[in-house]
Amino acid sequence: MRQAPTIEILDDGSQVVEGVIWIHPDRVSGAPCFAKTRVPIQNLFDYLESGAPLEEFLIGFPPITRDQAIKVLELARTGLFDSLPRSENLTRP
Repeated sequence: MRQAPTIEILDDGSQVVEGVIWIHPDRVSGAPCFAKTRVPIQNLFDYLESGAPLEEFLIGFPPITRDQAIKVLELARTGLFDSLPRSENLTRP
C-alpha cells in the first residue's frame, strides 16, 4: 500500500511535497517545481524522454541536485504525481 506524501503548507499558501517539490498557484503557472527553485519538474521528464542523460539535465539546471532529481524520479515511480495538481497552462512538445 502506498503511503500518502508528506506535504508542508507554507505561510504564503504554497506547498512543499516530500521536501523536494514546491507548488504555488501564482508562481510558474502553478506547475510543480523543484523546491527552492522555479524549475518545473516537467523539465526533468522532458529531458529524460528526449533521451538526454540525467547529467545533462543537472548541467542545464545547476540549482537542482542529483539527490533532488533522484527523489522526484522515485516519487514518480511510486505514483505520487497522480495526486499532484496540474497546471492548465502547461504545454508539452
